[in-house]
Amino acid sequence: MAQKTKDLERTSTNLKSTSEKLSEVEKNLSGHTKSFSELQKNFDRARDEKLYADAELNKLRISRSDLEKKLSESNAKVTELEDKLKEASQIVDNMENDKKEVEELKLNLKNEIQQRDVEIEELKKELQTTATEKYQEVESLKDDRDSQLKEIEALNLKIESLEETISGAKGAPQLLEEIKSIMGHKGFLSDKEFDDLLEQLNIT
Repeated sequence: MAQKTKDLERTSTNLKSTSEKLSEVEKNLSGHTKSFSELQKNFDRARDEKLYADAELNKLRISRSDLEKKLSESNAKVTELEDKLKEASQIVDNMENDKKEVEELKLNLKNEIQQRDVEIEELKKELQTTATEKYQEVESLKDDRDSQLKEIEALNLKIESLEETISGAKGAPQLLEEIKSIMGHKGFLSDKEFDDLLEQLNIT
């Protein structure tokens, strides 16, 4: 009986110890359960975060693709603008060259105009001088003409007087013809020529 009591006490002690261990295991299991639940939550949160990150990454990839496309388009536009800038620079250079040629042409024309102006002024002076000389020459010719007209009038008077004097003289008609011929050619008859005619025709 005593042995059984001891065995019972030992069993009770073991049961108590086992119960305590079981309680400890239950506690541990509860802790592990809590830890597992926490891990599950963390896993779910991490999975959600990963899904969100994947979605954001996908958006970023799309955005990157769009940006790369826009960058490519921008590079193409930059290249096009650079080509247009080169063309514009070439046009500007050509315009500058044309401007220089125009300025040079304007300068040449200005110099030529100045030279023409000088020539015109010289021609004006020359024409003025020529006009003055011609005017003086005309005036001189007018004076000569007036003088010759006076001489002709005097000769006509002389001829008329001589015609009356020699109207009956020998050779008078021939003298008149000679005088008319000379007058027709020269327009006047000098005293010497008249005296020579008288001598040739033996008219006294």
